[in-house]
Amino acid sequence: MSYWVNDFKFSRGGIYVKATDTLVPVNAANTKDTMVWFTYYICELVRSLPVRLKAPRARIYAVPARPRAWYLLWAASYRAGYKFVKDPQHADIHMSFEDQTTTDRALPAGSINGKCTDISKSKVAAVFEQVFGYALSVDPRNYDGDMVVKSETNGAHDGYILKVPAEPQDGLVYQRVIDTSANGYVTDLRCPSAGGQIDVVYIKRRPANQRFANMNSSCTLARPEDHLSDEERAKLSDFAAAMGLDWGGMDVLRDNANGRIYVVDVNKTDMGPPIALPLKDKLRSVTVLAKSLTRMINAKLETAQ
Repeated sequence: MSYWVNDFKFSRGGIYVKATDTLVPVNAANTKDTMVWFTYYICELVRSLPVRLKAPRARIYAVPARPRAWYLLWAASYRAGYKFVKDPQHADIHMSFEDQTTTDRALPAGSINGKCTDISKSKVAAVFEQVFGYALSVDPRNYDGDMVVKSETNGAHDGYILKVPAEPQDGLVYQRVIDTSANGYVTDLRCPSAGGQIDVVYIKRRPANQRFANMNSSCTLARPEDHLSDEERAKLSDFAAAMGLDWGGMDVLRDNANGRIYVVDVNKTDMGPPIALPLKDKLRSVTVLAKSLTRMINAKLETAQ
């Protein structure tokens, strides 16, 4: 715990998170979420203890920093018995674990996410159209319909809906509105991916009037085959490969209007499991993802030999 406590700084307006340059207000909702997360964290430490007492399965050097405990990678790697090391000379494999939208950091060949250097919204949309054969992006000057407008920046959660044509602005992307609403709520499919394979899906729901908020009213754990067809999962695997994404999360929306899926976001440093997910399902999902991570790393190490 000691290496990530310094990531926070108490401020008059709340708690400043250095890594993401955000100020989290201290209120009842955030305090409750913190306690829910901390309960899970303690349970994960206890559940992973037998594995951690053994020699590490492999040593990972992550740049620019090791994953903190609120990232999904921390949970999966902790449970799987991997160890993050400070010295790259002592590592079996390197990994890019960067919150920034783009990076020009050079990593050794075979590194995890070493080729995933751009997760901007325009890059995601362009690769999506290339792989799936239909578009998410629209031309705001002549699109006949509502548009989602959001910044290129990773994790900004600044989207809004524009109802009239407009001249495009630098740093913004314009996309069709994907309608996932039902009974006043919208649904996102958060799909963690390891080596292009999706083994669990988090079904996240929030009020339709808060579709762009970084919160969930509820979250359930699901099997991929119950929400994605074989063809869709194959396409998502191709999409991950085209993005250079070895490990990370994809936000997938299914449009009520045409039944198609759309990948609207990619994150190499996805947090989780989601706070709103029940504790037992948090632990269950980590069990599955630890195996997914192991499969992916084994394949990387075998290729390097």
